[in-house]
Amino acid sequence: MAENNFQKHLKALDEMCSRISFSLKDTEVFAQILKRSSEILDVEGMSVLLPTADPNFLRFYAVEGKAKDELLKLKNIPTKEGIAGWVFNTGKAVSLNDPYSHPKFLQQVDRKTGYQTRNIICVPLISRMKKIGILEVVNKKTGDFIQDDLYFTQALAGIISVVIRNIALFAELTNKNNMIKSVLNGIPGGFISINSAGKILEFNTAAGRILGFGSGVQDMRVEDAFKMQGEIVSVLKDVMKTGKTGNRLILNTRKNSGEKIIIGYGTILMKNESAKVLGSGIIFQDLTKIQGLP
Repeated sequence: MAENNFQKHLKALDEMCSRISFSLKDTEVFAQILKRSSEILDVEGMSVLLPTADPNFLRFYAVEGKAKDELLKLKNIPTKEGIAGWVFNTGKAVSLNDPYSHPKFLQQVDRKTGYQTRNIICVPLISRMKKIGILEVVNKKTGDFIQDDLYFTQALAGIISVVIRNIALFAELTNKNNMIKSVLNGIPGGFISINSAGKILEFNTAAGRILGFGSGVQDMRVEDAFKMQGEIVSVLKDVMKTGKTGNRLILNTRKNSGEKIIIGYGTILMKNESAKVLGSGIIFQDLTKIQGLP
């Protein structure tokens, strides 16, 4: 059986998503998605609207098409007015081939942008049963929107909703990671942690100062980074191997310069909720100048 246009569109959309680089900024990710989707659907414009800090308003977050600059300047679209507001409030999708005859259509947006909307599809963006935004598609280049165009837009909205959620989660994790780094770099003692593969996860400012490192060693293998500090390497690996941690312990090691130092240390074992070992860490201070230590 020959593929219909909807199946072809979905296949093209799947291929597009597989090539998207999520290492880009979120606005660039959306630019890729909307540009390719506009080509697939053969439309003049496509946009994503998200709620502002005030949930009673939407803003154009990403836009593809001729009116891009003008639409991005529009800061507040009332959720109590227009097609977008109605779709956002009700969670229902609409496809209109004569939007000016619809009582909910917000003609002032066209007046502000100088753009004429001939036809429009508007669908909600939903994540975990929560409405998080709107996807709008405007002006089919040839003819009217058909049912398959609506189906495609709804499928695209599902993908965009996942992307928005993933971006939000990544931002949350990044903020938490930055907060942890700030805390670790603010403590007076050294801190080093490694994962189960032996790669360095954290190496704070105090650790670099105590051990005489001039540059960071994150993501390096612990054996490669600490060639002069084999004793620390052994401690970290033994904690993972035995599962035993300790506090108020003494260790003789060296700085990168070869100078001998004495550190007081404690160790931690990192596990997940299933008790699987994820890595180990060492917290230490330089005790070299304290009299009477071995």
